[in-house]
Amino acid sequence: MRRNADTTFGPQPMRIGLLGFGHLGQFLCAHFERERTKPMRDFDIVFIWNRSTTIFTKYGKDLNQELIVSTVQEGLQRLPDLVVEAAHPDVIRIYGEQILDVCDLFIGSPTALAFAPLEARLRKKSMESGQVIYVANGAFCGADDIVKMSERDLVRSLTITMRKHPDSFKLSEPLRSKLIHERAKVDNDQEEIVIYSGPVRELCRLAPHNVNPMAVGAIAAEHLGFDQVQGRLIADPSLIDRHVVEIELCGPETVIGDKKKTTFHIKSVRTNPAEIGYITGTATLLSFVSSIKHAKGHTAGIHVV
Repeated sequence: MRRNADTTFGPQPMRIGLLGFGHLGQFLCAHFERERTKPMRDFDIVFIWNRSTTIFTKYGKDLNQELIVSTVQEGLQRLPDLVVEAAHPDVIRIYGEQILDVCDLFIGSPTALAFAPLEARLRKKSMESGQVIYVANGAFCGADDIVKMSERDLVRSLTITMRKHPDSFKLSEPLRSKLIHERAKVDNDQEEIVIYSGPVRELCRLAPHNVNPMAVGAIAAEHLGFDQVQGRLIADPSLIDRHVVEIELCGPETVIGDKKKTTFHIKSVRTNPAEIGYITGTATLLSFVSSIKHAKGHTAGIHVV
């Protein structure tokens, strides 16, 4: 029996292991630690791991040093119910299968799944172990509806556009050089720059830190996937206090009246408060906590929550 399934003394908090102690990881850690003061709490954090341990030194007594582990394997020995990744796609690539041997996995960097062999290995491991893979919907609104439509083969196209201030991107080459070059060329410092437009799979490789909502869309619209879901990445200097995510979906045509065809169409715009230089908006941080609360009770496989 899983430890958090033991209800002998009432519902037990979910035992959480945390991978990554950057902006998102620190937010989650602070939230989990505040939970400890509540008589009825949802979570107990049992370990924290970061690729570089130097980040922990500046916290001193403000951080429970007993939670820090030097290796992921050491953390897994503490028998978490769920490991939350808030670090980097490479962490999923290196440790994902090991985690699924022990407990469920919550992926905060879903761009990792754009690498098709890794996605296949994780799905296979999930089915073999019975452990579940959860993906945070983050800044992507309407994922549940898209999953339902995709199950009925009703999604014909999905385009996700992300707009941020140029200084809020963390890009790999050649997109990094392209952005620098295009900014130097424009006469108007408020002019938008289209950094990328095309299939999401390649963009996840080139901008793994910036396009998690696009990866979520590709997972939700499973029959389109990373190769058919389209992504557009736009640098907009006017966005000094927010990120913008636009989601546009087209469904099947329907004949209405005298043989007139009408297409099902949805377009949503999410404006997420964020300071210049921050990759993750404030609303996304809170969304992560809600997603982790829903990371339970699913069957093996990959689920967006």
